[in-house]
Amino acid sequence: MFDVYLTDTKKQVQFKDYPGTQAVKFILNFKKIFPSVMELLLPVLPTDNNLEEMQWESTRHDFEIFKLLVSGWGVVEIRLTALAGFKSREFADQIVKKARQQVVVYKDRATIEKDYLFLHQLHAAIDAELVDIGEKFYLPTLRQLWQGYVSDDVLKAILK
Repeated sequence: MFDVYLTDTKKQVQFKDYPGTQAVKFILNFKKIFPSVMELLLPVLPTDNNLEEMQWESTRHDFEIFKLLVSGWGVVEIRLTALAGFKSREFADQIVKKARQQVVVYKDRATIEKDYLFLHQLHAAIDAELVDIGEKFYLPTLRQLWQGYVSDDVLKAILK
């Protein structure tokens, strides 16, 4: 678990919903997947430089987006595991690489929008593959979860 100080509400909250026991390592690895993490959670180094006691600052809104990214990636991992069982691990890895490449073209978008679009592209590709085995589409659920956090054009990935 790690502590997050919400600057807009002046509240301290604890976040427990992540794998592993080392919060700093988790955050650093997670920002490789979603670069916006470092915009959403700002590190606050303790005075004794003990990383075990590292705290983070965020606003309530940004912290909610961070939690959406964490839970969203959990769903992606579950679906990719299913896809790897249906096809292969290499096939599932290629879907992730392709989705990442599709998002790179959105240079004029905010980092959080690109992270959402990455999730969107991933789920669209996984939906297309898993529909063959009767899996329901996940994109409507993703859009519902993120409504109000990104603009409608980004939400539906209708970008020009």
